[in-house]
Amino acid sequence: MHFSTFSKVLIGIIIVFTVASVVVVGKLETHYASEAVKMQQEIELTSKKRNEAIINSLTNMTQNVSFSDEEPAMVYTGYIMGAGYSAYQFRATQDQTLRVSLKGDDFLDIVLFGPETKVLERDADFIIPVEGLYELRVMFKESMEIQQEKAALENTAQAVPYTITLTLK
Repeated sequence: MHFSTFSKVLIGIIIVFTVASVVVVGKLETHYASEAVKMQQEIELTSKKRNEAIINSLTNMTQNVSFSDEEPAMVYTGYIMGAGYSAYQFRATQDQTLRVSLKGDDFLDIVLFGPETKVLERDADFIIPVEGLYELRVMFKESMEIQQEKAALENTAQAVPYTITLTLK
């Protein structure tokens, strides 16, 4: 078989173009594969953070809190959604001082259940009146709770994040 000069040049251009295409496509695949891995890692990290928030929040469930002399403060992050709440249960003795620092929207309340129920102020000391088991709840104020219940029924409720620091000395 005999090729003309034009055919040889054309075949050479096709070979160069093919090799260049393979190199470019290979680099693109590597780049996009790398981007896909990064995106997957971001998705997993976001999912992990969300799962941690769910676990730490334990919405409508109770988290048992154990204070010690070495660790008198415990920090939790979470969210409240719909008519939900987050509960933290702990033992305390008479005359211990409880301080609750709540970072979150102003329509969240801190309610302490014990011998009596009391709405606590943020970053204020509360003296434990008697030894016993206490439960602290982070929940919506009554007016907001009604709105959240309605939103939950309509599947439009939004999660409201918070961070709480409990200190018992």
